[in-house]
Amino acid sequence: MKRISVQLLIPIMTILLLAGCNTYTDEGAETYQINNDGAQIQNINQEYNSTSYNQTYRMRVDENAEEQVEMLNEVQSATIITVQRKAYVAVVLENGNTEGVPGELRNKITRQIKMNDEAIADVYVSANADFVVSMTDYREQLLTRRPIMGLTEEFNTTIKRVFPKER
Repeated sequence: MKRISVQLLIPIMTILLLAGCNTYTDEGAETYQINNDGAQIQNINQEYNSTSYNQTYRMRVDENAEEQVEMLNEVQSATIITVQRKAYVAVVLENGNTEGVPGELRNKITRQIKMNDEAIADVYVSANADFVVSMTDYREQLLTRRPIMGLTEEFNTTIKRVFPKER
């Protein structure tokens, strides 16, 4: 009789032990939820509200759009980085103008990009020499496909400087 109760007791104790180990909570774990409507990033323990108009958690180089824009006669080269539904375009013009992009050319570039990716809602174009250099650098960093500390903040700062009216 004792032998049967000991044999029965061992599986019961094992089940209770395993059930007790299943009470792990991930308190303090970094779990995030992104709310696109209000541009909020929520942590389990804390809530962060972002006032940045550029949520750059999905920056990518759009090489297809770059090729399409470079096919325009007025454009020597183009660097395009998309962030959500926005495209940021740095162009080197054939005439060497770094002061601005003429309105008709800006419209052609916008049409090319939107034809290439229908999800793009806003296109920001600049021929500013500093912007071209920065965008080329960001492009190279993104193409390495390694996490780069501070890239998002640096990119946002550059965008705010080059396109201050576009908030």
